[in-house]
Amino acid sequence: MQYFYTTRLGNTRFEMADGSLLCKDVPIARTGAQVYDESELDGIIGDDDGEIVVNRGADEVFRPETLASFEGMAFTLGHPKDMVNPGNWKDYAHGHIQNVRRGTGDQSDLMLGDIHIKTSEAIQAVMGGLEQISMGYDADYDQQGPGQARQHTIIGNHCAGVPNGRAGIRCSIGDSISMASKKQGWLTQLKRAIKTRDSATVEELVANAPEELIEPELVLPRALNIVINPAQPLPPEKPLGGLTTDNEEGEGGAQTTSELEKKVDALTILVQQLMNPSSTITTDSDDPDEKEEKTRATNDAAYHQGVVARAELILPGVRLPEGGKLAAFKRATMDAAFKTPEGQSLLSPLVGSSPDFAKMPKATLDAVFVSASEIAKARNSVPSSTMRASAYDASNKNSPAALNKAYAAHWNK
Repeated sequence: MQYFYTTRLGNTRFEMADGSLLCKDVPIARTGAQVYDESELDGIIGDDDGEIVVNRGADEVFRPETLASFEGMAFTLGHPKDMVNPGNWKDYAHGHIQNVRRGTGDQSDLMLGDIHIKTSEAIQAVMGGLEQISMGYDADYDQQGPGQARQHTIIGNHCAGVPNGRAGIRCSIGDSISMASKKQGWLTQLKRAIKTRDSATVEELVANAPEELIEPELVLPRALNIVINPAQPLPPEKPLGGLTTDNEEGEGGAQTTSELEKKVDALTILVQQLMNPSSTITTDSDDPDEKEEKTRATNDAAYHQGVVARAELILPGVRLPEGGKLAAFKRATMDAAFKTPEGQSLLSPLVGSSPDFAKMPKATLDAVFVSASEIAKARNSVPSSTMRASAYDASNKNSPAALNKAYAAHWNK
């Protein structure tokens, strides 16, 4: 469809002759899975989290009646409290959508439309970064299992600009120079993107994690002077050897024996899983997961090393055996990590309390693996800063300041 415009604002944004904003080729809906809260769908039973993964196929999204129903519908700022109708249209509408059609090529799973934005309020909002899209519509739902449903008979009502759309970042207005919102519900968005296997949203969320997950580096003194007379060293208060902590209760210091034993047990399980002959019977050509990993490693020289590095973040000390397969390595790493307190704390927000990594779909496996490693990387800065801070805390008896004080008192005698 051809349009007349006076100013090109980007690849997909144009200023029209009347000053309104045209956003062309906007993905407004997609096929696949989306997550709903149980309270949103009457009669549909959710999973343990009270959520429902709703699937809708291409035959429903691109049904001629569905596409036609969105043609000319109102563009709104956020979802109105009521469906848009002639009685409230002037209260909610800030423009309309048209030229609704199915995308082609790598957008063949997307419904596209051109959005005409007519009010200065909405134009400022979109140009200021309100770029994700959420469609308002009527539809029917069939229960497919606990926490699973199918959506069909979709009839469009309006197209809403929102900060965080249910369909993810793929359904958004292009040419934005602002970063997507990442403050509220980041972990919830990540968890839902993993549930729906939305790799694009997972990558975006991981790349733009909230600042509170990243501990700023502590500014430390350039040098410390500790004076010790080698002829008369201070006798140790405790016998040398074994594990020590910063206090008698074992809190805030090195790992306890039980913690190390759990980590060793987890690593042992991992080695057994990787070396188990029954898990390596199939060849890469027989296993589509391993075939995909082999192709990615062949096309990207750094991919193999990246997988190993991410695994080390999830389960410190893990190593890929010679000849080990990457997909199996990812599964075994997370399975072994989940058996440790640290690993369970890292992974359970992403996969729940009883995950089955062996049966996890490959797309979900990759999303969880990348997400967990990025979160672990961010968390790693917290213990290091805390440990360095404690080293300079005079209340810590093993800190340089405390040792200097003890040594001074010893030699004053």
